Amino acid sequence: MGERIYKYRLDFYYKSLIIYFVTLISYILIKGNFTHATFEVVIKDPIIYIIIIFIIFFLTVLLTNAIRAREIIIDDRRIIFRNRFGQREVGINEILNVKFSREKKMRKEEKSTVRIVKLKLKDRKRFLRIRLSDFQNETGLVNEFRSISRKMNLKF
Repeated sequence: MGERIYKYRLDFYYKSLIIYFVTLISYILIKGNFTHATFEVVIKDPIIYIIIIFIIFFLTVLLTNAIRAREIIIDDRRIIFRNRFGQREVGINEILNVKFSREKKMRKEEKSTVRIVKLKLKDRKRFLRIRLSDFQNETGLVNEFRSISRKMNLKF
């Protein structure tokens, strides 16, 4: 069937950055003074500093996640967790159990039925947790892990 690639989603950070930037500009325009055909910007306002802190925070988070470039690659025999600095391969035969956690009660149109997938591996004590909403094509990723879970159930 080939490799299926699911990349990390960055649109939340882009949207948040744009919203805070527009808020900063509109607040500066509202608080500024027009005197004698010049525009005087009010800089010593604590709200402007707070908005700038949010902009800097979301900008750093966006840049770090863009630099990391995380993705999940699912093949017929293995799952590869890759980022810019390295990768980890997990064979389908190394997976002992697949657990799905459900979403809290929300409207069905907004959220999917699965929030986190937990993989129990042979060589690891803890579960490997994957938040599906962080990756593009969330429904395709859910279907991939459900098919892996069905394969696990057929083995036993």
